Amino acid sequence: MNGHLRGSALLCALALPGTLVAEVLADGDEAIELGTIMVKGEALHRNDIPATVNRVEAERFEEMTAVRIEEVLEEVPGVEIGNYNMGGVANVIKMRGFTGGAHGGDVAVYVDGIPLNEGESHADGYADVNVLIPLEIEELEVFKGPSSVLYGNFARAGSLAFHTRQRGEYAKAKLTYGSFDTWDAQGAFGLSLAEGLYNNTAIQGASTQGFQDNSQWSRINASTRFTWDLNERLDLALSLRAHQSDWDAPGYIPKSLFDAESTDQAPNAEDDGGEKSFYSERLDLGLSLSEELRLLYWVYGTQQDFTRFAKFGYDPGGQTERNYDRSVWGTGASLNLDSQLADKPLTAILGLEYYDEDTDWLRWDTSNRVRLDKTEDRTFNITTFSVFAQGEWELSRYFRPTLGLRYDSFGGSYDNRDPGGEPFDSDMNDYDHWSPKLGFRSLLMDGLDLRASFSEGFSLPDGEAKYQTDLDVSPEVIRQYEIGLSYDPIEALSADVALFILDTSDEIQEYPVGSGLYKNLGETRRTGVEAALLWRPLEGLTLSGDIALIDSEIRSSNAPGLEGKEISGVPDRVSNLSAEYRSPQGIGGKIKWRHVGKYYIDDENTERYDGYDVVDLGLFYERPYERPLGGGDARKLRLGAEVKNLFDEWYSQSVWSGYGTNNYAVSWPRTYWLSMSLDW
Repeated sequence: MNGHLRGSALLCALALPGTLVAEVLADGDEAIELGTIMVKGEALHRNDIPATVNRVEAERFEEMTAVRIEEVLEEVPGVEIGNYNMGGVANVIKMRGFTGGAHGGDVAVYVDGIPLNEGESHADGYADVNVLIPLEIEELEVFKGPSSVLYGNFARAGSLAFHTRQRGEYAKAKLTYGSFDTWDAQGAFGLSLAEGLYNNTAIQGASTQGFQDNSQWSRINASTRFTWDLNERLDLALSLRAHQSDWDAPGYIPKSLFDAESTDQAPNAEDDGGEKSFYSERLDLGLSLSEELRLLYWVYGTQQDFTRFAKFGYDPGGQTERNYDRSVWGTGASLNLDSQLADKPLTAILGLEYYDEDTDWLRWDTSNRVRLDKTEDRTFNITTFSVFAQGEWELSRYFRPTLGLRYDSFGGSYDNRDPGGEPFDSDMNDYDHWSPKLGFRSLLMDGLDLRASFSEGFSLPDGEAKYQTDLDVSPEVIRQYEIGLSYDPIEALSADVALFILDTSDEIQEYPVGSGLYKNLGETRRTGVEAALLWRPLEGLTLSGDIALIDSEIRSSNAPGLEGKEISGVPDRVSNLSAEYRSPQGIGGKIKWRHVGKYYIDDENTERYDGYDVVDLGLFYERPYERPLGGGDARKLRLGAEVKNLFDEWYSQSVWSGYGTNNYAVSWPRTYWLSMSLDW
């Protein structure tokens, strides 16, 4: 799409809401029932998407006892967290055979439509979910693979869409205290301030001394949202978020110390750690044009300052200070249709959005956080323009087709002022990609739903390569083929199974190696099966389990010796098994076993980690009570005690090979936790 057409479309997106709002305010008597504002794709928040979408509800976030919010993902089939144990550093999310989510560019992460991924910062696609508060989350949707038309860049392995609470009257508080002087205090409330005016607010303070030397971490989060129903057709929402974090990091320990089960910090660490501040603002507009058609409009901004002190080698020096000062703004609009076509239900969406990100990138050589020489001074700009459309038509119970298409185009600029070199600047090469999404669902019999889909995603060149004017490559292509079955014949039983193939082609690799020349020549394949079962055989008793089996293969590479090898870091199996019981008296307990299988930790498949098994055990007591001032529904008090890593497994969720050894970010040993939550 040329710049003139892109600019015209953006101006239309900015001008359209004001025009329509003025019209509605001038003639606001026509009564049309308002729905809750749903960012981007209100019409697509249904169970009709013909690909796997795992959902985590609010109750799970309220009950979780965890140092990090992303630990809730361990209960999603096939997801593994590569925990670096580096305080405010974002952990990696492994999903569907991709190993660079959140700490890299393999997973798109959004909160209420605001992207957390950083286009050009610590790592392409870096996304820090530490800015979120568990008590504020209403629902998390986990889209597997590049299946959602709503998300483009970084949605290779999938997308995480966090939705916070909107409207409602409630008050929630939770206090947790655990081993290594770890505490977490959270509060969340929803108020009706006046007729048609609502507020949802949450706050969190958390701190830990950590179990290793030099592993302290503290953070504060706050968020608030004001929603205003102006009339029967129009509602507005303003959302604000703030995050402040400070941490020390113990570094990776070599194999010799890991085998000795040492809790010392890495011998090469030099007071590693960092600090981060994060702020975001978002304005949403929801406008019902008719009973069948609704307009959503949004504009948002993000400001972030992130500093990390880190060292990865084992020489006496080598620590660096990396600072990323980032500023983002974005806007977009979508039309959402919920109607009938030929007397058959039809939902559809048509949307566009624009994203602009500036990152000032600075780096110094340091020794124990004392600056030495400045080594890098750069500024990156990346802009994205996207158009997306999708329709779902329920022709019959046996055939409910979905057809979607997304277009993304990218531009930007790069300014290099590194000391010791000649300053230069360049524009980003123009990249664009069309991503089709299609499939269908079929209700074969009551409770048995078949789904099949094909979806495509993409990947841009990494880092500064996007700005190389002599780089003549196209985006890498990711294609997912999936077929699945869900079965829920009765309320007490549900099961789901999905088989998938994920092919990547046109991977951008240096060829010949060392030449500085790049070509689209790499190919990989990931195949797997994910299955989950939930059964309530008795009142109060819930049994659940899930398993994911994954196989990966490098099919073409610039290094011929890698062809036929497995992709490093991909576990061959991830599984969970749990049992939970809640008695009529409010006493209950839960036991959970998690198994992560073996995987190679180097590209040549010569070094392997055998995985781990962890068991968690928890007890709780829930007591309902009436509101102190009377009226309303009963609320509850919950007291909990938990032992995590019950059998004191010595393990690591992040293992890699390099610098002449295997490197381990040691995971927490056996820990003890007490919690109290109040819902009133």
